[in-house]
Amino acid sequence: MSIEKTWKDIDEQPDEVLASLLKPRVLHHLQTKSPLATIKKNMLINSIWALLIALGYLLIIIYFPFWQTRLCIGILFLFTVWAAYSTLLEYRNIRLSVPDNSLLEELERNYQNINRWIQQQKRAGIFIYPISAAGGFMLGGTVGAGKSVDEIMSKPVMWIALVIVTAILVPCGFYLAKWLTHRAFGRHLEVLKQNIEDLKK
Repeated sequence: MSIEKTWKDIDEQPDEVLASLLKPRVLHHLQTKSPLATIKKNMLINSIWALLIALGYLLIIIYFPFWQTRLCIGILFLFTVWAAYSTLLEYRNIRLSVPDNSLLEELERNYQNINRWIQQQKRAGIFIYPISAAGGFMLGGTVGAGKSVDEIMSKPVMWIALVIVTAILVPCGFYLAKWLTHRAFGRHLEVLKQNIEDLKK
């Protein structure tokens, strides 16, 4: 058998796998699953990191016996555990395998739920950032000076410094969290929204 004939036979054989992948329905299914799968994976990673951070907060609470730092870090600990829990709930709520006839409805449901979850995290963050800044300031002071929080905060200048540090760190924390959220979830949500619009056409 000549090389030319062999090549011709190969060329004439239909590529069933490629043909099936090029079907519009399958293409839509692959495209719409991709951003959801990425978001779901990032949610799991986010939850694991949150639990590890919560463990770190717990160690700080145990190691530093000052009620002021324990109060601030304790609130951060509860917030972080709640954030991890709510993220895992949303993670479990995302279904990647759905029938084609309900694909659009499922994607819209996920899009709305994930957006709601992100906004919920943002609102909680606005409350928690000042506590985080204050707790970090007092903790840093006790570690750096080797004194109790009462001794450190007995000077008026330290209260002024606390206000200044909080005023600087809170906006920084907010915008950093916003940027990280966009990288982990926001840009994939935009792709998901575009896919939803394409399915409606």
